[in-house]
Amino acid sequence: MINFELRNMPDFFFGKGMERRCGELLREFGGSRVLIHHSGEAFVRPLIELLKKDIERAGLTTIELGGVVPNPRLSKIYEGIELGKREKIDCVLAVGGGSVIDSAKGIAMGCAYDGDVWDFYCQKAVPERMLVLGVVSTFAGTGSESSRASVVTNDKTQLKRSADDFDLMRPDFAILNPELTQSIPPFQTASGAADIFSHLCENYFSATKDIYLSRQLLTAGMKTVLKNAPIAVREPDNYATRSALMMTAPLAVNGIMRLGLVGDWACHLIEHEMSTEWDIPHGAGLAVITPCWMEYVYRRDVELFARFAVEAFNCEYDFDNPEWTAREGIRKVRGFFRDLGLPGRIQEFAGEVSSGTLKKLAARIPYDKNGDKWEIGCTFHLEEKDVYEIYKMAL
Repeated sequence: MINFELRNMPDFFFGKGMERRCGELLREFGGSRVLIHHSGEAFVRPLIELLKKDIERAGLTTIELGGVVPNPRLSKIYEGIELGKREKIDCVLAVGGGSVIDSAKGIAMGCAYDGDVWDFYCQKAVPERMLVLGVVSTFAGTGSESSRASVVTNDKTQLKRSADDFDLMRPDFAILNPELTQSIPPFQTASGAADIFSHLCENYFSATKDIYLSRQLLTAGMKTVLKNAPIAVREPDNYATRSALMMTAPLAVNGIMRLGLVGDWACHLIEHEMSTEWDIPHGAGLAVITPCWMEYVYRRDVELFARFAVEAFNCEYDFDNPEWTAREGIRKVRGFFRDLGLPGRIQEFAGEVSSGTLKKLAARIPYDKNGDKWEIGCTFHLEEKDVYEIYKMAL
């Protein structure tokens, strides 16, 4: 287990009706002029009106900015920063899922910064402060309500980049009422579950030694998703199932389940280019790319993948042929995503795709210099040529 710091966790408020506490919480954290940020979709309008009344009843002023779309755009963040500075807002309330929360983080950082907020996403600057940020989550998936990251697409350049590893980016509080996720369509529910499962896998496949505690936590998280995601897709009003997914999502990425380890995280970088190119839900793209990544790298550590199959899916360990066990685990992952109704191949949502397009996606990924190579993946290092091969496998 390596050294670690676990700091600045959001305050969680979990359960039915907790959204009614928004006004008092914003005031408690020092807010007075609140920018309510959301998608503007019909299903969220009643919730927005309820929140506005409660916030104004607490003596705070509200300003609205809707229009967030999946794979949030930098242009909307710029719009929010301009509006926020003009209206002298001092706090942002994100009402929605990961895209809304990531966009709200950008606004909260940008309103407290004199330069271009894109500097943070390009790693050219480190945020030193941001506005008070609260979250009312309506979706279980990204865990952005508890993470120290924000992923945004630059409309002009089509580059999808992440501002991350900044502790102050965690929201000050997050309200998690599972009832607010019950109107999410089955496909979106499934995509969120795939995102949670992928986060857990990214950390499970770690080269860090002596991490028994974290592996047990990650395995428990995966089993929670495997058990509850199919039920949530079939029974959208199942409160217990929605609760399990909603609480697993933030824990999967906020550091608690990955104490003392470094995860791989190549899958997310590979998928980011897919959702930028074809504007698909991030979790749906991960359902395609995760098993392909596994197939490409598992021979580098067959024992680790075999243990994953046993611990996550209760596969029988074949001592004479551990590779069979490893491959069985990968087959189970692919089947789990398929049973949720998620795509298994790129062509299912993109049609015919040229090799030139795949090469373009592989070239756009922000690789890190590792000696004389440019690579991604902290456990299984991948160069651009490897990423291209994984994209081809995913076709």
